Amino acid sequence: MVYRWHEGVSPPASMRISQVYGYLFDDHGRVVVFQDGPDWGLPGGTPEPTDGGHVATLVREVREEVQVEIVDPVYLGYQEVQRPGVEPYAQLRMAARITRFLAREPDPDTGRVHVRRRCSVAEALALLDWGRATEEQAKAAARIASARWRLPTGETLVAYTD
Repeated sequence: MVYRWHEGVSPPASMRISQVYGYLFDDHGRVVVFQDGPDWGLPGGTPEPTDGGHVATLVREVREEVQVEIVDPVYLGYQEVQRPGVEPYAQLRMAARITRFLAREPDPDTGRVHVRRRCSVAEALALLDWGRATEEQAKAAARIASARWRLPTGETLVAYTD
């Protein structure tokens, strides 16, 4: 597979959007990732026709997966995925502020309560281990967090797992 990052632009109207994921920042500048089995991921998921848009998809999915409420979502761009024998598709990326952490609940899709980790962007990248395209996305998210929300995004942030 080939992943290409397209910062600040929307995918072509004809391109299928398979997911909407978010870099979600707490008040300390930490980003939330979650563990599903041995793998770590960004909160988010598949758009559903009843969502009413990509922001609504992100709001719904982050509540289901990591039980947080968000505000001020910012579109970062999209990751184009190219796989042999499959039409290229888009994975949208956004950044948002966390306003509230809710009680942990099972994900309606899997029935599992995910491990939720708040950590620096650098640690999130290491946990995700998704390659170069993800590094560019994370840099864009960190720029937004720093400039728009005046949050620290350095590597010295104290991580928290629940």
